[in-house]
Amino acid sequence: PADVSLPPMNITSIPSSTTIVAIPTTTAPPANDTSAVRISNYSGVLTTSSSTFTRNGRSGTFYFEAIEVIPKQTGSYTFKSYSAIDSYGYLYTNPFDPLNTTSNLLTHADDNENETSDQFSLECALQTGTSYTLIFTTFDDDVTGPFSVAAVGPVRVSLVRNNVPTTEAPYGM
Repeated sequence: PADVSLPPMNITSIPSSTTIVAIPTTTAPPANDTSAVRISNYSGVLTTSSSTFTRNGRSGTFYFEAIEVIPKQTGSYTFKSYSAIDSYGYLYTNPFDPLNTTSNLLTHADDNENETSDQFSLECALQTGTSYTLIFTTFDDDVTGPFSVAAVGPVRVSLVRNNVPTTEAPYGM
């Protein structure tokens, strides 16, 4: 109808590392509403200069990016990847050791929970005061390209690139 008016909307671009508040309601909740979820985003690019390791149980060289995760509140968090790359994700308590990929491992995933996409979805209970490392890598070896990871939880998390040097296993391992 002609008498319907919509409020003006501002559309802005979002930088690659941001926090977005997503509210699962159709009306604005009160300021003290705890039902809102917080989304933290991280973007990166795997290149031939990225750190490498050999994934547990696989042969070949896998490029990876280590992302330090620092939760500001204890709770359940979900990490989802977004990329044209067939991704693989690992979540560790620190420190992450690329020579021993099973040490400090909390969870890992190849595809989403329904296995309907090539993107990982990791859910894990995180504790305040503990630092974690999220590893973004690929299902197949020698693959490069851009990616994003979204972290969803009760509050935003800090997502910061963690430079882990390329390492090679000693001869015979």
